[in-house]
Amino acid sequence: MRMIGRLFVFLLALISSVLFVVLTVSAVLFPSIIQEDEIYDEHCINMPPHHYIHPVFLASGPPIQSEPRPVYEAHRVSSSAKLNCNLQNKTLIIINSHLNHTAFRDMQREVFRSEWLNENNAVMYFVVASNDTIDIENEKNRYGDIIQVDITEDYHNITYKSIFWIKEIAKCEHGPKLFIKLDDDVHIDIVGFQLLIKRYRTMDDFIACRVISSGPVVRNDTSKWYLSKEEYKFSTLGTYCQGMVYFVSGNLMPILNKNIDKNQYLWMDDWYVTRSLVGDYKISYYSLDQHSISPNTINELSQSLIMIQRRKWRTIFAHFRPPQK
Repeated sequence: MRMIGRLFVFLLALISSVLFVVLTVSAVLFPSIIQEDEIYDEHCINMPPHHYIHPVFLASGPPIQSEPRPVYEAHRVSSSAKLNCNLQNKTLIIINSHLNHTAFRDMQREVFRSEWLNENNAVMYFVVASNDTIDIENEKNRYGDIIQVDITEDYHNITYKSIFWIKEIAKCEHGPKLFIKLDDDVHIDIVGFQLLIKRYRTMDDFIACRVISSGPVVRNDTSKWYLSKEEYKFSTLGTYCQGMVYFVSGNLMPILNKNIDKNQYLWMDDWYVTRSLVGDYKISYYSLDQHSISPNTINELSQSLIMIQRRKWRTIFAHFRPPQK
């Protein structure tokens, strides 16, 4: 009996020692895994679980035409940053910015700090246009993250910025694993944003965004979004993404570039990139509407705040737009 007792004590001590060693080594070798599970438990922070699939839309609407064509090609201003083609397996974030939106760019730099970009294998650039009366040379030299193109800063010229960055990415031997486009005035919850990157960076053939399933065509010539029949002849825009933010799988970037020379140009950059340049290629549109708010008025903002309290999933993107006709 004494021998059995001693053997039992010896085995208990041995097992305890092994467990101690295993746990100690795991903590040393895999600290990021332990920390990530603790910090980024989706259930604790109102994020969908791993098996959840965001609502899926397929492309629908009128056939993509070949006319009209772009009338100008933007070029990089030599004093501005140049896209670093070291993009393999990286997340590339392009932020469309108005030339005089210095405060918005500073806001985004506070969100996407260099430490965060390094930790998440991501790179970020602002793309701005030009204006003879606005000088941002000091800002360009200080941060090195502004790509400037030689077109006039105007709402109807944003598509030319998009064509520029698509072509710049195409020049690289290896494109990004994941591409994200943002507007500079979008407010971002960085924890939720990081989890969306984690979810989507391993997927192909998709765009994730606030999906517009059957976009109306505005024929009121006093509206900001007026489209003449010469610009777009159909009565619906079909399926496309609202432009404030969209995630694009890296494998789609060559397809978007190829279709620049084939598919219809439109000054509405969100429709142009996420619908016209996609063309006939079969993709899935994943809806991020449940993670977004985009109110136009104070009343809509109040309704959005109530909706945030009631919605199931975490709000990640907020875009406050002035009212438009």
